[in-house]
This record gives sequence, structure tokens and C-alpha cells, in this order.
Amino acid sequence: MAKVTSIFFSPSETTKKVVNQIAENFKEEKSICDLLYFNDKKEFESDDIVIVGMPVFAGRLPKTASERLSKLTGNNTKAIAVANYGNAHVNDALIELVDILNENNFDVIAAASTVSHHSIFDGVALGRPDEDDIEKINDFAQKAIEKIENGGSLESDIPGNRPYTDYKQLPFVVACDVDKCVFCLECVSVCPEKAIPDDDPADIDLEICSRCTACINICPEDARSFAGDAFLSKKPLFEEANAERKEPEFYF
Repeated sequence: MAKVTSIFFSPSETTKKVVNQIAENFKEEKSICDLLYFNDKKEFESDDIVIVGMPVFAGRLPKTASERLSKLTGNNTKAIAVANYGNAHVNDALIELVDILNENNFDVIAAASTVSHHSIFDGVALGRPDEDDIEKINDFAQKAIEKIENGGSLESDIPGNRPYTDYKQLPFVVACDVDKCVFCLECVSVCPEKAIPDDDPADIDLEICSRCTACINICPEDARSFAGDAFLSKKPLFEEANAERKEPEFYF
């Protein structure tokens, strides 16, 4: 029996929301593969359906996310690809996602770039995905379902470049307020880069930290945040430059 699996890497949980919204349109049995925690090989059957959502980090898929996704293989398994971004730029992320899925024997039948509240600069795309976005996402899902039923594959050209743009390491500091930290170690367990030591969770190795925001999002005490001169000077400029609303785009 066909099963729909939501696959996502979603440190701030916005990509997870979009993928699960698409999945709600399917009647089949559902499961979840959360790549923030799952880092193993997995093979999908030919009658399975996967909805794969990835965030966009500086125009690329997060390196850890793409490495974990590359461990998943299909058997001509139908796939829907989603690159979720914070109203700035998709750049090469969606085409990179489609390429990985095709290389791993998934049959991509539809793709989308969707917009969510920016995970770093919180003044950008506030409240998104909103009702208008959700309506468009549901319409996309219904069209994807029809295409699966009709046996079609992706025909549209996906915007982007090969080779992809180089990875960029953001210079921002992730700080911890030691007066708020209760040493619950949630941040240690969620960090995909293992950049936070369990003997001192207020510390972080910024050399390997990807600034994914997982530790900030999961902290029950709101003790973690971006800080430093680089972040504080960039924030107003970035928010002004990306204030104009961008719309989700869909490819079939």
C-alpha cells in the first residue's frame, strides 16, 4: 500500500510546516522522516510518495541537510521537492534539491519554492506562510496529486545554476544568556553539527556552527539568540532590502 512520507530538515520548523501542509492533502497513510535527527540510510518503494522540504541557506541547501538527504534512495519513487526560504533568494537551492532526488532514483513530479518567516532576520516575512500562501500550497498539492495519478513527471525547467553557488559561512555570533540557561541540554541534542558541548551548553563552536537556528528555536528559556556587531549592523539593511513580498513559485 502506498505511503506518503514527509521528509524535511527544519531547524526553525517553518519548512516542516509547509511540507506537512502539502501532506495533509493526501489520503494515504503518512509518516515523517525528520533529517534534523535522522542520519541513516533509508530506501523507499516504487509505490511510495515522498514530499521533501529543505530550507535555503544563502542560496544553497544546508550542507548537513544535503548529506543526510543523499543517504535516502528511491525505486523510481514519486517525489515532490520544496525549497523553503525567508523572502530573500532561492538561488540554486531548488535545482540542487531536484538534482539530489533525481540522482538517488526518485521521480520528481513537481517542485516549489515557498516563503516562510525568515529564521535569522525576524522582521522579514513575518506571519508567513499566511492564508494566501496556504491556499496556493494546497492548490499545488492537489495538482501534484493529479499528476501522480496520471503518471506524469516534472517537465518544467527549474531556475538555478550548475555548478551551484559556493557555500557561505555567515559571520554572525550565536550567543547564550547564561542567566537564563537552565542546562536542559535541549540545544546540545538538537544541534546537527554537534557544535555545542554538553559540559557547557552556553558555549558554541562557531567554526562548525551552520547558524541553522535549531538551538535558538528549541530553547525553552529563550536564552539563545544572534548577537554581535556583524549581525546587528546587517539586520536593518537586510530587512529593508527584503521587505517587498515575494510569492511562492510552482513547477510541474
